[in-house]
Amino acid sequence: MNLLNQHHESEKKKRLPNSVWYLLLALIAFLFVSSQLDCAQDLYFTGAGPGMTVDEPFNVGQGVFLVRAIEVYGLGIFSPDSLREIFEHPNYLPDHPPLGRLLIGVSHELVSWLAGSDDRPFVVTYGRYASAFSLACLVFVVGWFTFLQWGHKSGLITAATLICLPRLFGHAHLAALEMVTALFYVLAVLSVVHFWNLEQPPGYKRSCLTGLLLGLALLTKIQAVLIPIPVIIWALWKWRQKAIVPLLCWGSIGVLIFFAGWPWLWFDPVDRISEYLGRTTERAALYVEYFGIKYTDRNLPWHYPWVMFLTTIPVGLALFGLLGFWNTIRSFRESPKQKPGGEILLLLSILWPLILFSLPGITVYDGVRLFLMVFPLTAVFIGRGVAIVIDWVNQQLPPKFAITAVALLLLSQSYATFVLAPCWLSYYSLLTGGLNGANVLGMEVTYWGDSITADMLQQVVNDVPENSVIQVAPVLHPAYLQTLQETPELKRKGIQLVPFESEKPVSEYVLYFQRNPYLPEILQAGQQESQNIITEVSRSNIPLARLIRLNSSR
Repeated sequence: MNLLNQHHESEKKKRLPNSVWYLLLALIAFLFVSSQLDCAQDLYFTGAGPGMTVDEPFNVGQGVFLVRAIEVYGLGIFSPDSLREIFEHPNYLPDHPPLGRLLIGVSHELVSWLAGSDDRPFVVTYGRYASAFSLACLVFVVGWFTFLQWGHKSGLITAATLICLPRLFGHAHLAALEMVTALFYVLAVLSVVHFWNLEQPPGYKRSCLTGLLLGLALLTKIQAVLIPIPVIIWALWKWRQKAIVPLLCWGSIGVLIFFAGWPWLWFDPVDRISEYLGRTTERAALYVEYFGIKYTDRNLPWHYPWVMFLTTIPVGLALFGLLGFWNTIRSFRESPKQKPGGEILLLLSILWPLILFSLPGITVYDGVRLFLMVFPLTAVFIGRGVAIVIDWVNQQLPPKFAITAVALLLLSQSYATFVLAPCWLSYYSLLTGGLNGANVLGMEVTYWGDSITADMLQQVVNDVPENSVIQVAPVLHPAYLQTLQETPELKRKGIQLVPFESEKPVSEYVLYFQRNPYLPEILQAGQQESQNIITEVSRSNIPLARLIRLNSSR
């Protein structure tokens, strides 16, 4: 017994340094992101980041509403009457479950407590720390999982890879639901991959504990309903009818947590669940530019998600990922009688969202935003692929040369993370010829307003006279313009923002970002004769946002 205890103690001592490595990488990721979060000169202790995106006012406003309601009610929050007052209040917006926005609200209130508040209802920058923290958690979770599966080498590479995926890294700078959703989605999937990867079906305890994480994922965003399909297919494939009871436990706990965590559902369950699940089919269509053609979100070609996925991962990392995929499939095919392992479930969990968004009539838009959660899962295979290459190179070269060569190759893949800052959502890989090539091909170079950066807003304030009127385009929702108007520097100088009307321009100044399907012809690329450019944000010589003065002779 003493020898056994000594063995366990020695194992703990060996593992402790490993966990510290992943915590350190998580901290580095958080510091990288939090150094560029400011969207409008809101904080003195962070640098200028992406501009405010269209959805951020909803997320921060709703998060602050929920947190302040909890503060007001205190312990009374557990009363059904109190919950009814909150979740049926006219200010409550039930378009998404509350967990993601609640975390954004907590972030806002914590930063507000540290930095102080002003007369604005909320400050978008303050809510962005929730996404920064979510990326840090993802770095630790995904890195640690890979370490447990394939060793320390793969784990460290996987964790570092998350910082080198520009679009994922970019979303970590926004007070949007995508990063929180990705975190809980990945936690739910990896918990099943790790804890269900057994010869026999999992017991009640494992099924229920992993079901808890499924429930939390369901409380973030509707994308979490995609989690069960690969799990069900994999579990039935692996254990046949023996998988039914664990699946029922897992799914039941998930649904129970989802229902218990969203009091809005309690007061009319059937109608409100139907309303929630059907909401995406009832909203207005969104327009997408894809290979130079304007599509509605339901009519995009089937290959849109696959093309966007493959062209927004750096080419080197994509090749490593394909090597990791191939190694997994080859290992499984070499043992045809072997039951599918956890890595097969991981592969299915990556492919299923892409397949779903390829189906006719399924809405997809905004680049990779709706399936962003597959990127951290893909990083696991990238880490696996790099580890395979390191092992092969070690056989050809001395270890020091091998590690140095691979490290330099990985470092080269982080190039875009630094060069594109803070316009990471405009990233395209060398498969399209970068952003410049993507523009030539007719892909969307920007779509969400992030290219009207904090630095650009400051330049606008410097270049436009006091009490000027600036027309803004496109205005995809009035709340976006209203919140942008609250920027302190704009208010201090008396600058008024109004929607752009090409037929009745009320000002010679126009501020716009280059989402072509929503811009009138006068603001499209190639219309320079009708405008004088005052300032712009561009990458690879491609304009992403501009402040212009319209020519009076147009």
